[in-house]
Amino acid sequence: MNIRFYSLALTVVAMLSSCSNDEGMAAGGGTSHSQGDVAVSLAAAGLTRASIESGADGLFEADSIGVFALASGVLPGVSADGGLAWATYGGWGGSTVLLDNVAANARRSPDATHTDMAFADGPYFYPNDGVYSYSFYAYHPRTCNVEATDSTRVAVIRLTGKEDLIYGKAVGSDPEAFSAIYFRRPGNEGNVPSVHFEHKLMRLTFTAQPVADADGQLDDVCDMAIDSVKVIGVPAEARLTVADMADGNEDGKVSFDWADKAAMEDFLLLDTGDRPLEHGDYFMQVADGKPVEMAVGQGIMLPVPPAGAGQHRYRVAVTLRDRQGNVYHGAPQEVGLPGGRAFEAGKSYNVKLVVGMGLDTLSAARQARSGAGIMDIVEARGQ
Repeated sequence: MNIRFYSLALTVVAMLSSCSNDEGMAAGGGTSHSQGDVAVSLAAAGLTRASIESGADGLFEADSIGVFALASGVLPGVSADGGLAWATYGGWGGSTVLLDNVAANARRSPDATHTDMAFADGPYFYPNDGVYSYSFYAYHPRTCNVEATDSTRVAVIRLTGKEDLIYGKAVGSDPEAFSAIYFRRPGNEGNVPSVHFEHKLMRLTFTAQPVADADGQLDDVCDMAIDSVKVIGVPAEARLTVADMADGNEDGKVSFDWADKAAMEDFLLLDTGDRPLEHGDYFMQVADGKPVEMAVGQGIMLPVPPAGAGQHRYRVAVTLRDRQGNVYHGAPQEVGLPGGRAFEAGKSYNVKLVVGMGLDTLSAARQARSGAGIMDIVEARGQ
């Protein structure tokens, strides 16, 4: 049987929104503002249209967030003999490291006005007689593989295509922010630090649609189902700079080894709940005599390839299965944007798989697309 995968069309939607302010603040939270202990409270903002998605109100939920609170300055009028090296814990308010990769979960607030970050084993408190102000850094998914120096924190994260790698920080402009002294000052009671998250990966989603054969018939192709989809050649280790004391512009930068081809992996498209695709759910469909475009799986999160000629290109391999259980493997095809445009972090690209039968239909499909090759991207739309 002659099976052909005719085209791969791409559409793009934005996954990000911006909702931070100069102070990195958000209303809400449970901070104590008496002369007693001041609890560390955080809010979160910034995510839409991704593996981690917000609602229309911009709020979202996520587990397995790693949180750091690292000294960003010495409080006015205080002497700090130890400087700002991120190497001290505890000891009469002299901690330069208040939180070091502490586990937290993002949850919508009960009044649905913001997203709180709840510590898994908290609460934590600012030093009452503190020496330092602190900035907050957070990322997901949390890993125990963190490289720490006196001036940096780098998280080394393994990816499988399921994870939505996100990062954010909250840095106050007030010299006392953030500290117990700052929150005890009148007017600062509701200024909970808000970590503005950003997506660090792109996403491929997939749809499939049948195409008629040379006689205009769709019956045969409707006996075919999508059995599997995988993206070939993905660097699976991310190095995320969580914090860099010497250069704040490095904060949040993520790097991958694009040169080590042998270490790259193939990411498999999974279904809802991270289950393998069930081919019985993805037979080609026709309604009222017209081909139906249907969504396949839940999408794959991927590192953004470097831009420029000769750089790494992802390939997509699709396998079909018929009703008799026969399996047909499509040749892997490159995925790229028209005009050499670069993929971007925080955007979702829909890959449309057009599936048909026979060489005659393949030729017709090529002509209809003005000479575009098999699996070329024929459409792209971005925000």
